[in-house]
Amino acid sequence: MVELGIVDIREIVRIIKKSYDYDFSNFALTSFKYSLEKVMAVNGLINAENLFRKLSDAPDFFDSFLHDLFIPSTEMFRDPSLWRWLREEHFYNMPERHLDNYKIWIPQCISGAELYSLCILLKEIDLIDKVKIFASVYSNKSLEFIKSGRYPLKKLEVSKENYVRFQGSNTLETYYTLSNNEAIRDTSLIKSVEFIKDDINFSKAPQNLKLILFRNVMIYYNPTLQNLILDKMNKSLSAAGNLIIGIKETLKPSNALSTSFELINNNESIYKRKI
Repeated sequence: MVELGIVDIREIVRIIKKSYDYDFSNFALTSFKYSLEKVMAVNGLINAENLFRKLSDAPDFFDSFLHDLFIPSTEMFRDPSLWRWLREEHFYNMPERHLDNYKIWIPQCISGAELYSLCILLKEIDLIDKVKIFASVYSNKSLEFIKSGRYPLKKLEVSKENYVRFQGSNTLETYYTLSNNEAIRDTSLIKSVEFIKDDINFSKAPQNLKLILFRNVMIYYNPTLQNLILDKMNKSLSAAGNLIIGIKETLKPSNALSTSFELINNNESIYKRKI
């Protein structure tokens, strides 16, 4: 794999900002460097100059670049205890009146693993037609992949194990078929999802949300961008709405927005917006 230097990364950030008005300057350097090198490997680019030219001279490449850049959550029902909490505590015996205008947002959809997991959970508790789900994508390539239902077989076994630990009411095989060495997920699960083509700052964030699933993503941002994104999430949530940021994340006391959220589940890093 090609190794990029600091000067190379700064030039890539400059080209993207100039050509597409996407500012990656506040992404955590180490993870951003790894992601760029992964993009180069996937696309057979043998040096930084190749990537400079592709970003500068091939606008269609940028859509693919955005899909390949971000590390997708490819496991379905990753962290099964979180999905059990949603079923057994968050949604359990929720009054019907609370479901009116109940909105859920998944801000960063790359593989659709989180989205399909959510829809399976909601289907099994008979809420999939009673709530509104929004899913943001950065690229048409990501959107096409999610809508196709395709899913890599190499992630299927761990996803099946996760589903067993989630203690779902069926088997995961209920929700996919096998075809040409791939699993094809049941796309009827996402038929009512509203997809949003958005940018890395979530400029088109939906409003009045009850729940945001944004797990283990902020580790890829520096503190400046973390604050910007958390402010966006805070403004998008309705009163006492929940933000789930995942077991690898915490809102540090030094973060100015930590005063805007109340921790309600330490094990799963679940926060409630303060009224």
